Amino acid sequence: MGIALIIVGGLVLMTIFASGFDFLTKRRNKLDDETKKKVAELETKVLALEQLAKEKDDRIGQLENDFAFVNKLLEKK
Repeated sequence: MGIALIIVGGLVLMTIFASGFDFLTKRRNKLDDETKKKVAELETKVLALEQLAKEKDDRIGQLENDFAFVNKLLEKK
């Protein structure tokens, strides 16, 4: 009888621990509305920064092409 109580008690404890950890995991993974808003704002800021960096790279490339053209003109004279 004692061994049966130990086995049943162990099963009950395992179930309680499993349900408790499952609850904690779900609560940790749950995002509130404020966090979602902040993430959306950060995504828009990152996109704006990426676009700005791309525009600057394009301008630098255009300046390099213009500079190369001017150098070729100067070399011919």
